[in-house]
Amino acid sequence: MLKHSDLTRRRIASFLRYELRPRLYSDRAPLRIEINESGAANQTEAMKGPWKEVAKGYAYGPAYTTFWFRLSGTMPESFKDKPVAVIAELGGERTVWKDGSPWCGVDVEHSDFGWLEGSAMSGSALAKGGEKVEYLVQSYTRNSEVVVHGKEAPRSATTETVDKAEFVVVDPETKDLYYDVDFAIGLLGTIDENDPAHITILRALNEVVNTYSPENRETISRCRKLIRDAMGSLNGEFKHTIVPVGHAHLDTAWLWPIEITKKKMAHTTSTQLGLMERYPEYVFAHSQASQYEWLEKEYPALFERVKAAIDRGQWEPVGSMWVEADCNLTGAESLIRQFLYGRRYFRDKLGYETQDMWLPDVFGYSAALPQILAKFNIKYFLTQKISWNQFNKFPHHTFWWQGIDGTRVWTHFPPADTYNASSEPKEIVASVKNYKDHGRSDQSLYLFGFGDGGGGPTERHLEFLRRGRLAPSFPDVAIGKRAIDFFRDAKARSKDLMTWVGELYLELHRGTYTSQAANKRDNRKCEFLLRDAELLACFDPGFPATYPQGELEEAWKLVLLNQFHDIIPGSSVREVYVDSDREYRKVIEAGDRIVEERLTQIAGAFDTSGMTRPVALFQNASMVGQASIPWIEDAAPTALVTTEENAPVQLVEEFGERKLIFATPAAALGAVTVADLSDAAPTVKTRLKASNRRIENGEIAVRFDPHGNLTSIQSLEDSTEFLEPGRLGNVFQLFEDKPLFWSAWDIDVYAYETGQELLRSESFEIVERGPVRVAAEIVKRFGKSTIRQRISLGPTPGIRFDTEIDWQEEDKLLKVAFPVNVNSGRATYEIQFGNVERATHYNTSWDMAKFEVCAQKWADLSEGDQGVALINDGKYGYDIHGNVMRLTLLRAPKAPDPTCDMGRHRFSYSLVPHYGPYNYAGIVQAAYAFNAPLRTAWLQPQVGEAGTLPAFVACEDRNIVIEAVKKAEDSDALIVRLYECHNARGRAELACARPFATAMLCDLEENEIAEMEVQDGLVEFDYKPFEILTIKLKS
Repeated sequence: MLKHSDLTRRRIASFLRYELRPRLYSDRAPLRIEINESGAANQTEAMKGPWKEVAKGYAYGPAYTTFWFRLSGTMPESFKDKPVAVIAELGGERTVWKDGSPWCGVDVEHSDFGWLEGSAMSGSALAKGGEKVEYLVQSYTRNSEVVVHGKEAPRSATTETVDKAEFVVVDPETKDLYYDVDFAIGLLGTIDENDPAHITILRALNEVVNTYSPENRETISRCRKLIRDAMGSLNGEFKHTIVPVGHAHLDTAWLWPIEITKKKMAHTTSTQLGLMERYPEYVFAHSQASQYEWLEKEYPALFERVKAAIDRGQWEPVGSMWVEADCNLTGAESLIRQFLYGRRYFRDKLGYETQDMWLPDVFGYSAALPQILAKFNIKYFLTQKISWNQFNKFPHHTFWWQGIDGTRVWTHFPPADTYNASSEPKEIVASVKNYKDHGRSDQSLYLFGFGDGGGGPTERHLEFLRRGRLAPSFPDVAIGKRAIDFFRDAKARSKDLMTWVGELYLELHRGTYTSQAANKRDNRKCEFLLRDAELLACFDPGFPATYPQGELEEAWKLVLLNQFHDIIPGSSVREVYVDSDREYRKVIEAGDRIVEERLTQIAGAFDTSGMTRPVALFQNASMVGQASIPWIEDAAPTALVTTEENAPVQLVEEFGERKLIFATPAAALGAVTVADLSDAAPTVKTRLKASNRRIENGEIAVRFDPHGNLTSIQSLEDSTEFLEPGRLGNVFQLFEDKPLFWSAWDIDVYAYETGQELLRSESFEIVERGPVRVAAEIVKRFGKSTIRQRISLGPTPGIRFDTEIDWQEEDKLLKVAFPVNVNSGRATYEIQFGNVERATHYNTSWDMAKFEVCAQKWADLSEGDQGVALINDGKYGYDIHGNVMRLTLLRAPKAPDPTCDMGRHRFSYSLVPHYGPYNYAGIVQAAYAFNAPLRTAWLQPQVGEAGTLPAFVACEDRNIVIEAVKKAEDSDALIVRLYECHNARGRAELACARPFATAMLCDLEENEIAEMEVQDGLVEFDYKPFEILTIKLKS
């Protein structure tokens, strides 16, 4: 008799835990445990030893280290003809190896494995008794002290502890009953207590407790029938289908370095392949081509098993990208390469054509993405991360997402609002109830399994889904369908879907625009370096034979790897950034070498006879800016002599480094020219002036207060003031930065309530008076930190701020602020391949949520006839509210890396006052010039031809930016990628210095679409707002 429902539910839960669970294994026998602490990389090395026997309680470590265990024993004769498995609770994340390859994974959620080689993971095989067995288990240790908030405790020398290893006799009938009861308890949670169905199931479960007797095996079948009958009495149905797909979101790096992730990939893969053997209906999806490449190179036998699972439809490659990359910080061409290399790998190595972008855990989604996806023939986009919004609930789960150019992509947010779903009935039903697009779409995807650190689904997940598939009054569980099957079917069946226009801004993790600043600046530096290396390699006289395609691809893949959504955002442990720094150094070394070699080759025929110090120059930009060359000689040249002019050269010492600065020669913009650094008299006159608290360059004048804060930015043409009268500019602001959670990830809105302005300077003086630039220098000290900054007017458009900070703060946030003399309700921010506008007010909760936003190289605030742009060379966090423009410079979170951003930083930014809107002022071109350094190569005096070449590739239309020039992936043709940058339409011409016969319009995968018009050697083309165009030039 049912006495009290709550008491009965607790009785049933106790029965499950204390009666059934201990009887899942009916007998046990210990195995001998030995450990190898040599750090062996593979099974062959591990077998060499040395080995020592250990027992329960043995501790080992430290974190992120590999150990090997050898388990051995003899099968007890009493286990004959019984199903046997092995439990190996040894600490760490464990992978069992057989024949030189991972066999199956063992961890907290995947606790046992089949004892017999060939038996499936978590399965069992009948023993004969007397078998001698030996297992090799790799264990990689975790960092148990790591935190995502607060402060990390001192790291322990040991992090893992051995518990036990043993044979166990599995009781399959008890296990089936266990899952029946477990699922039914979960199902109760989905039904109202007063519903007759709830009472029926509860009574049945209570009767199960009364009926079960471990001494009477027949009671197991009677108990299972009680549950089946109760389920069968349910009526009604959900008119919604969930498509469960197994998932093991495996962070490429996060609370562990990449080397551990490689082991996690083998662990996860072998685990899931084992489950597939036992559950033929099971489909598992995995993204990130880079992780498959690890398998291919380091675990080839496992890789072949994955390919076989793909062929039989149980393993599904998804995502189309090299890694699940951050979509705020990753540059424009880098996004293209993520898909280019990702899709090529899936196609070439796995024989699979991915059609989706799969980014369940990325911290916001650029509005450039829909067009990129369409031009890769990617039809579907999946994420759930926007469900993490801090203030506003996103209104859709299935919808069209429209980008800045008008392109739309079919988009789905799984309504469980997680990529690590549990398969619990309550969660499944809640996901259906949470779904916001009933009436427009009748199905949703359900991603289940343990993730972030990999692992993936377990036996319990799959047993629950089997029972859910058979349960009446439950959503239709369409297990066995792949994600691509869901996408196609759901898209075909959906109707009248709503459209979301613009970026998918995540109202959280705003600190990731800034944390680990050096890493972000290295990314920007490498993106521009590879851009230059590819272009110069295309115009090497020996092209295409000399084009270093393999070397460039390897460098690109290192950059792409470090754009993973927990690396470049700054949200990983310090070991990740040690690795990342080393990898960026590799990229820079390779890129610099390619650039110097190609510059030398291209300039090899130039006439440098009679020159004192001949040098080849190249800048991949279309606007003159400040250029520099390191200088160690005592005597400095006075002029940069080209065929056009003798430009002045200035020797400066900045932050302890001597360099020559000058204006980039026009002939070096997009082409290679040769110049002589000589002692000739300059022929170019400058209009630079400097006095006690004022510098000017003929266009604007900048005034300072006694501490070097800006008091005025005034046009010398008509006296227009660009700084708000009565307020100071370039003001450093220091804030308490203690988010409630996710230290490296978040900036909370209340942080801005705690700021102090660092107005006082230790020193301020005018330090440069021309002839190339005039400059003031300030030194500020606060806390344990020091700012040194040189503020200059010269070749760089606007005011240049070269900055060095020795940053030693804790839980602080540093911004620089400019209150400008501009009135506008919206500001413009650069994103990849275009820009977006955002409010400068807090009218709505959606506006307020964007109190910190991301931009690529610039942001602009303009009114009708004037404006101000703020350009950076590796910063991404901005906020523009009212008329105050702020750039976020540094943070000091203490988790998960307690050393985050401590130390010396160098960076630059520029404030550019202008007339008219940003598009007429050339802000896009100025930002490219600010980030594209002058590339140089010293030459030897020689007799040759004239020292100037035409621009390699050029387009005179101010709306067009040439983003990349490279060799085609599969031919010797040139690929030119360009885009419209001002939201405009028009017709333009493209010139190329390398002869070509035909021009083909291509998609982003370089597949030819149509032949383009060529007139007098110029490619003529129409363009649309923010359109990305890829042109193939064929000889």
